[in-house]
Amino acid sequence: MNISDKFYKENIDNLKNTVLTGKTASIEWRIKQINLVSKILDKHKQEIIKCLFIDLGKSEIEALSEILLVKEEISLIIKKLKSWMLPKKVNTPFYLFPSSSKVIYEPLGCVLILGPYNYPLLYILKPLVNIFSAGNTALIKPSEKCPCTSKLIKNLTSKYFQKDILLTIEGDYKESKKLIEQNFDHIFFTGSTETGKFIMKSASKNLTPLTLELSGTNPVIIFKNANLEVAAKRIVWGKFFNSGQSCVAPNHIFVEKEIEKNLIEELQKCIISFYGKNPITSKNLSKLQKEQFSLTLKILKKYKKQKKILFGGLYSRKKMKISPTILQIKLEEKKLYEKELFSSLLPVIGVDNKESALKKINQASKPLAIYIFGGNKKIHDHISKVTSSGTICINDVMLPVLIPNLPFGGVGQSGMGKFHGEEGFRNFSNQKSITYK
Repeated sequence: MNISDKFYKENIDNLKNTVLTGKTASIEWRIKQINLVSKILDKHKQEIIKCLFIDLGKSEIEALSEILLVKEEISLIIKKLKSWMLPKKVNTPFYLFPSSSKVIYEPLGCVLILGPYNYPLLYILKPLVNIFSAGNTALIKPSEKCPCTSKLIKNLTSKYFQKDILLTIEGDYKESKKLIEQNFDHIFFTGSTETGKFIMKSASKNLTPLTLELSGTNPVIIFKNANLEVAAKRIVWGKFFNSGQSCVAPNHIFVEKEIEKNLIEELQKCIISFYGKNPITSKNLSKLQKEQFSLTLKILKKYKKQKKILFGGLYSRKKMKISPTILQIKLEEKKLYEKELFSSLLPVIGVDNKESALKKINQASKPLAIYIFGGNKKIHDHISKVTSSGTICINDVMLPVLIPNLPFGGVGQSGMGKFHGEEGFRNFSNQKSITYK
């Protein structure tokens, strides 16, 4: 689909003009748009589940999770939006008396959402309801790597929304490139760090502000006092959900050497319990996206040749699946675990102490999340002070992304800007100061 710059300019101007009329400033307008998103999810649930299976082989549970996370966000916004929108009074110095000041939250205008392939519905609609909560209009571009879901999003948004409120554009990376060059009031992107850098460079021509939700090389640190059975269950669930294609999935494990063997045994038990003895045939194991499958298979074969696969290693080209696989590697083999694997490969690295793990974490780019099992409050506080990450989660994984009123986002190479709940409302609002004399 080749769309002209004239088409983009006319439609983006229409979307911006809707905001300039002032009608999007009302809570009624905002709630109405958010309820339309909720209506789409309620009335077209089965179509969504079907498309997510066709595109990514997602199980019904995985598909429903995308729907439910958006519904949770909607529920929070409807409950709290009125209080978020209230002007905030600011004290004025006595020597300027009589005068008063306040801060109001006004819409930015028209926001572009560039969706990822791994959660093609969630990371379109979740930021969208944040954008609507702040009184903005939006143009959305779903991932071309999920054609069924992309077409469904276009059809449904066209049916439920006027095109001067929400417009969906389909196309490949060339259309994304054209869109980034347009004069939007904000861009929200979820995807790789390298693509994020390109978007930031292109957006700089118009000084367009960005929210970038990027790659996460999320380490897990496991101490010897951890409950290994519980830790293994939670890591296996979080790591292999969507076949590891989650920005908050555990990327690799640092574990104290004296419990390394026991941990690996627990991980194996959990993988079998969750996915059976032949995970390739399990309906709970999603397929990998085409390019990601090829990249992961190359890594798998390399480590298979080096005899470093402790468990798993099965794959099917036809089904585009690679079974949950545990790799045992050494601390110095950082080339593997310092990049986001985004797959069903889980490296386990034995360490002598926490300092060894923390040194490697700080030598790499700042992760989206750090996960800790075991230890104590003193250790947890120390890790928080001496590392930098988007979030820290203790005795579980993935939780930060599941909590709608918790600000979510990365730092450094893992992203910029936060969304979810009130932080999403603020992120897509302009804080305007007003002074009366």
